[in-house]
Amino acid sequence: MPYIVYTKRADGDYARVVESERDGKTVKQKYICSLGRVVDRTAGIFKNRKNGIFHYDIENGFTKVSSDYELPEVLKHPSNTVETEKLILDFGSSFILNEYLKRQNFYEAFLKVIPEETDTLMSCLFYRIQNSGRASLYIEDWYQGNYVRELFPKAKLSSQRLSEFMVRLGEESVQRRFFRYYLEALYGETGGRGILIDSTGVPNATKMEVTQLSNHNGEINVETRLIYAVDRNTGMPVYFRHVAGNIIDVTTLSTTLAELEQYKIKIDCAIVDAGYYCEDNIEELYEGEVHFISRLAPNRKLYKQVVSENLDGLTSSENALRYGRRLVYIKAVEVNLGVYKGYAYIGIDHDSRTQQFKRAVFTALDDKLSPEETDARVEKLGLFVIISSDKISREEILPLYYTRQQVEQVFDICKHNASLLPIRVQSEDTFRGHLMLTFLATAVIQRMQRELIEKQKGKKPSKQKLNPEGVFFVSQIQKCKVYEENIIPQEPSKTVNDIYHALGIESPIKIRRTVV
Repeated sequence: MPYIVYTKRADGDYARVVESERDGKTVKQKYICSLGRVVDRTAGIFKNRKNGIFHYDIENGFTKVSSDYELPEVLKHPSNTVETEKLILDFGSSFILNEYLKRQNFYEAFLKVIPEETDTLMSCLFYRIQNSGRASLYIEDWYQGNYVRELFPKAKLSSQRLSEFMVRLGEESVQRRFFRYYLEALYGETGGRGILIDSTGVPNATKMEVTQLSNHNGEINVETRLIYAVDRNTGMPVYFRHVAGNIIDVTTLSTTLAELEQYKIKIDCAIVDAGYYCEDNIEELYEGEVHFISRLAPNRKLYKQVVSENLDGLTSSENALRYGRRLVYIKAVEVNLGVYKGYAYIGIDHDSRTQQFKRAVFTALDDKLSPEETDARVEKLGLFVIISSDKISREEILPLYYTRQQVEQVFDICKHNASLLPIRVQSEDTFRGHLMLTFLATAVIQRMQRELIEKQKGKKPSKQKLNPEGVFFVSQIQKCKVYEENIIPQEPSKTVNDIYHALGIESPIKIRRTVV
C-alpha cells in the first residue's frame, strides 16, 4: 500500500510517495513519485515545478485545488520572504549557447522541429554541443546539474523517453518540416546557390539495412554513407541524406540535387569531388544549367587523354603560378564533356611533387625498375586535372575548387564535435534521429566557429584563439545560484569574460526564474 513520506529541509517540508517492498527479511521503501514542497500538510496541498499547486491523497491521486482554498501568505506574497538557496548549477556554457542561438536566423526553425517536445530537443542539442563524444547515458545527470534545466524544464530525458524521442526526430515528416523552415531562414526568396557536395563514411557494426560493405577509394569498411550539401559562400551545412554503404557516390548526385529542388533551392553552381564524375551526371548538370567544377580521377579516359596531350612542356615558366606559398604549373585546355563544350585544367603541384620524388625513386630502385619505367613513374607526381563547365582564369581555378575543403571541415565537426561517432543506436529509425541531431549541432558549431575566426582575424599569434569547443569547456566553470524566484549568476572569470566579449554577450546580474 503506497503512503506519503515527509522530509524536513532548511527551506520547508517536502514529500514523496513510496511503497513498502520486502526483499527477503528486509523491508525497503520503493520510490513512486515526488510531491515536492508541502504547502498544507493537513489539507494535502503540495507544490512542485511540474504540476504547480495541487491536491494529493493516496485514494484519489492528483486533483486540482479547490477554488475556495486560501493560500498561505508565504505563497501569496513570495517577494516579501527571504529567498532560500536551493541549487548551484553549471551556468556559463548553457547561458552563452542559449543567447547565441536566439540571435541566429535559423533558431525558429529549430523550435519548429517538434514544437510540443522543444524542451527535450533543445536539452539534447545543448548536451551534444557541450559534451562531444559523450554517451547520452549521462544526459539526465548532466541536466540536473546544469542551467539548461531552468531553460527547458519540460525535457523528458529518461532512457525510454529519449529513445522514443529519437525515433520521432528521425521521421521523414519531421525532417521535411525542419528543412522547409531552415532553408527559408538561410536563403529566403533569393536565387541560386553555390553548393559543395560530398560524402563520408559512418562506420558501424549494427544490423541496419543501410550498413553495408563499402569500397570507397580502395578502403574497405562496413558503413553507411552520409551525404552533405554545404553552402560554398557561408560554409553552412544546407542538407543531408544517407544511403547504404555499398552505394557509390556517382549514383547519388542526381537524387541529392533533386531533393534540394523540392525545397525551392535552385543550384547554380556545384563543386564536387572526383567520385561524382560521370557522363550522365555531367549531362544532367548541363541540362539543369548548373555550373560545375570537379576533379578527374586518374582512371578516367578523359584524364588520360588530357595528360597525354598536354604533359610535355607543362612545367614551362609561362604556366607557373603562386598558390599561397606553393608553386604550381597550370594549363587550361578546351575539351568535350560528352556533347557539351567544357574546360580542363591540367596542373602539377611542384611542392607535392618534390616531397614525393625521393621516395618514389627509392621505391623504383628497390623494385629494380628500368630507367624508362622510373621516369614514367615520377613524371606524373603531383599531377592533377580539374574540369569545369566554364572558362575560368588559371589563377582562380584552385581557390574555387579548394572551397571543397569546407565540406571536409563540416564533416570534421560532425565526427569530433557533434558526436556523429561512435554509433550507439541499433535501428534505422533511431539512426535517422541521431543524424538529424548531429546536423543541428553541426550547423550551430559551424556558424560559431566561422564567426569566431572572423572576429579574431589580425590578432597576434601569441594570443590564444577561441573555438567553440574551448568556449563551452571553459565557460562551464561559471556557476549560478538558484533561489525560489531568481537565478544569480556568479561573477565570470577573466577567461570566461573574454568569451562573453568575443561573442557580444553580457553576463547577467540576476535572471527572473520561470517556475513550471
